[in-house]
Amino acid sequence: MTGLVRKRAAFKSLPNLGVVDCADDWPDGQVVAVDTATDYADARDRGARRCAGQSQATADALPDAGVYAIASTKEGFTAARGGTACLVLGRHAAIGGEVGRFRDTGTDLWVGQMSIGDCWIYKEEKDSYKAPLTDCAQPHTDQVIGAVSAPKNMDYKKGVDNGNKLCGNRFESSWAPGPARQVFGRVADKEGWNDGFDKVVCTVRRADGAETSGKISPPGAV
Repeated sequence: MTGLVRKRAAFKSLPNLGVVDCADDWPDGQVVAVDTATDYADARDRGARRCAGQSQATADALPDAGVYAIASTKEGFTAARGGTACLVLGRHAAIGGEVGRFRDTGTDLWVGQMSIGDCWIYKEEKDSYKAPLTDCAQPHTDQVIGAVSAPKNMDYKKGVDNGNKLCGNRFESSWAPGPARQVFGRVADKEGWNDGFDKVVCTVRRADGAETSGKISPPGAV
């Protein structure tokens, strides 16, 4: 699937995009669908809305992403086969890899790729950790349950130090009301944080850190 990179500044006009490999490079976003219009007017007037319908759920499951549609010009409509590219882009920092259904089991997830409902295994390293994506039916340590925004003007160090607390305040009473589970918070790297990715990705896991199998149902689910 196609990935794209862009300038770091917020879009003020048509973005400057280039094609990269989603799995091997560090893309700002990914084409997750292509909407096909009947004619140029249809693409111009309704393509973006249909793209949102095909892509919004993927973006909403991520901590800091949005949908962006790129339609062809009138002159290029035929060459593009009537297609409007439906992108999921990082709002402040790069997505950093494939998203949603395009990821493979075992993919080492960066926080920008972590979607609500994902399960992964925490593997500690010297100065960081790895988070290989797993099928929730298989043994795993963490399940992604949402994200919270850090308080305005909180710096990176305080974000790291307070990530667990921020997520706990939002989700602990519903997802981990007893002693058996705990809620944890994961933040972007310092560069991503300083670029504006101040979301904390929240996960739930066993309090003893042991692996478990099976997805935890959302609170209130039957």
